[in-house]
Amino acid sequence: MGNWSSHAMLRAHRRHTPNDMFRSIGSPSRGTGGPGEGTPTDLSGGITIPNAARRLSSSVDLALRDGQADSSMSPRSPLPFPANLHGSPSGGQHREIQEQPAEATQAQREQPEQPRRAHDPKLGDFPAKELQQEEAVRAQRAQLVHSALPGGGAVMKRLEDRAARAKQWLGRPNPMEGDRRKAFGALVQTDVMALAAAGKMEPWVAAEMMRAAVLDGALGQGILAHDRQLLLDWLAPMVKHVDRLYEQLNLKLTHDTQPAFTNIHVLEAPRPLRSVKLNPVFEVKLQNPDGSVFDGIFKPLRTTEQGWSASATGIPEDDPQTAMRNIATVSYAKKLGLDVIVDTRLALIDTGRGILAPDVGLIMERARGKPAGEVEASVLFSPQVCAEVTKLQLLDHLTGQGDRHFNNYFIHIAPNGRAKVTGIDNDQCFGKDLTDPAGIQRVKGDFWRDGFRGTGLPPVVDTEIEGAINALTSRDIDSMLANKLNADEIKAAIARHQGVKNHIAQLGAEGRIIDPAQWGDPSVQQLLNAQNSYVGRERERALAAAPARPSTHRMTRQRPGRARQASAAIARCA
Repeated sequence: MGNWSSHAMLRAHRRHTPNDMFRSIGSPSRGTGGPGEGTPTDLSGGITIPNAARRLSSSVDLALRDGQADSSMSPRSPLPFPANLHGSPSGGQHREIQEQPAEATQAQREQPEQPRRAHDPKLGDFPAKELQQEEAVRAQRAQLVHSALPGGGAVMKRLEDRAARAKQWLGRPNPMEGDRRKAFGALVQTDVMALAAAGKMEPWVAAEMMRAAVLDGALGQGILAHDRQLLLDWLAPMVKHVDRLYEQLNLKLTHDTQPAFTNIHVLEAPRPLRSVKLNPVFEVKLQNPDGSVFDGIFKPLRTTEQGWSASATGIPEDDPQTAMRNIATVSYAKKLGLDVIVDTRLALIDTGRGILAPDVGLIMERARGKPAGEVEASVLFSPQVCAEVTKLQLLDHLTGQGDRHFNNYFIHIAPNGRAKVTGIDNDQCFGKDLTDPAGIQRVKGDFWRDGFRGTGLPPVVDTEIEGAINALTSRDIDSMLANKLNADEIKAAIARHQGVKNHIAQLGAEGRIIDPAQWGDPSVQQLLNAQNSYVGRERERALAAAPARPSTHRMTRQRPGRARQASAAIARCA
């Protein structure tokens, strides 16, 4: 099949539409060679967006070898590099135009013109080369289609038979309507799926390839004109399905919102994790590009958001932009160097409606450990747990996350004692109306605050998080969130950041900025209570639930001294 994937074959027929961001991933740029150049590439390479990350390093190497590197190249980009139409000459050395003396210029003018060498390109060569590449793409596409669909497939056999009968009877066959039309649609889907399986591609990509083959004559020679149009009408919705899904969600197609996984990566069918009518969640096992297993949680996106915190903070109910808010939270955490948020990306996965009708949703790695509301009280006194939970709390104040209840973050203690805190469900944040970072605190009995699930700002912070937050600038925040949130939401985020900085300055004046090694100090622990700290809130709940837990009774019988110490410490912090 040459060194162009089936995605590249489509480029000869279609230029850049929104769907091209799905189809062109991994396709070679014109600057790196066309058909017949370079080494063969497996057909599956570049079919879907996850392959872009796998192909990135090779793209960089090719670009550098061919002298196409420029200052815009970033090794973190999930996309292969575009052709460098204005790049430097071969060898990658940028040559400057230097002013020369007038006598040198005159000497150059007097030199006889050198004859053109036979291999020098002419202006007319470029359209010819482009045409040759497109012809090669069409030929490769036709080869794949005919190998996957012998004889043109079930659809072509049906339509060719109709054309033959029309010629024999000198009349037009009966139109395909009702059940006949549905049966024909089933044949189209069967052929599309066969092509998708043969090419290791997504069904909508296969539908586009089949449609292109019909348009350029590789398929459908000799069939009736109205039957040809009927086939194109059936293929069009399959091709545009992904576009429609994004349009329904009003979701921008950016590098951040490209699907990291699709149906071809599913190892085990999604299973409902919990039955929530408004927001079903699925567990799913997927295959990473390197072949390893990804144990994920898939949460289909909704077109509405009915959460209390969302409504109270100014998140539109009918256009919540949930994906962007999750992605923005991940970006904020990474910017601060905090590993307290589950990595969240997008995926296109069938949850039961059929492989041609996948859901767009958030895909997250399954959080390890237990929900914070289920951990033992003793765990909540771990200095590392206190430090990590406080980092998550401060991030929530910065993002305006008002829904961080005790089941919305997990605590995991590794065998070596290392603690890992992971926040999940970052949907209700970055509201434009919440400018006070302390505004996420729940105030029982207050109509306007009772629905929040946060606490007040922490009574103590360590020097690491202090430095990270103070180093962040308004310009950093604007740049980080510019392609994810609207102007009012970014303005509110900047205000919350300033509020947190002011709070940290006040803590500094009171001597409450500590070294990271001091989280286990009793004088620090007793500052954390249910009103100003997630840790203090969860301790209070754990203490209240402790008598009902068999594990607590066993601990009391076996190690009474330790149990009494934990109870006394909890009482001091309550």
